Amino acid sequence: MRDLALHQITMTQGGPTGLVRFAAKAGLKKICLFTATPLTADGKPMFATVEPSDKAEFQSLLADNGISIINAEYFPIMPETDVTGYAAPLELAAELGAKRAVTHIHEVDPARIADQLGTLCAMANELGMGIGLEFTGFAMGCDSLENAVKLHQAMNQSNLKIAVDALHLFRTGGTLDQLKALDPQIIGYAQICDGPHFRKSDDYVEEAMNRMLPGEGMFPLRALLDLMGDHVDLDIEVPHFASAPRFDPEDWAHQAIAASKRLLE
Repeated sequence: MRDLALHQITMTQGGPTGLVRFAAKAGLKKICLFTATPLTADGKPMFATVEPSDKAEFQSLLADNGISIINAEYFPIMPETDVTGYAAPLELAAELGAKRAVTHIHEVDPARIADQLGTLCAMANELGMGIGLEFTGFAMGCDSLENAVKLHQAMNQSNLKIAVDALHLFRTGGTLDQLKALDPQIIGYAQICDGPHFRKSDDYVEEAMNRMLPGEGMFPLRALLDLMGDHVDLDIEVPHFASAPRFDPEDWAHQAIAASKRLLE
């Protein structure tokens, strides 16, 4: 069976440290975590991050538990924001061994997108990392698989790969036929979750933060994963914040892992 990674927003208890320990106990070898985080409306960090002061201790924790990082979050291309400001958390991600850094494109000016994304790719390349381009319905500069492919082609950056998140694919009008028509090598990783609708929407943020366990919704996940080559990292991203703190986050994560494994059997 292919290795699966566990995303931090699937199991937030204990922050990145708790994620590493939980993943190891659950028999996983890979994770996705935050070295930079978006802020809430009141300016507070949305997710716990690995702090630079904890680098050496966290490196030891990863090594002791046999855990590697496939994706480090979150390095978006934003209006009026210079990506060179991400230098410190990007470098930290690289020092922790992260394979790639994740970006969304909220900027809408094509020239500025090209400049900022090109700079981010160059920064990551110098650190031996890739960039994962995630399209979402609420990142207006790259809000569909079609637009992600166009941007990928225009950028022509060797370390830039597209992410296929099941929720974002199907809720922005994407199809399996579109995926079949692509060069599979431009896909870097896929994120596993389920959802209740195929219909296109640009307002599914609540759904994005409260996803369904794989196999409990409408998405053709087995067919989707069949299109992902062996080079594609598979990430379990099934956040569920609506019921917190009235449910056990570890139990939820165990359910998400078990459901994802069933897809690969």
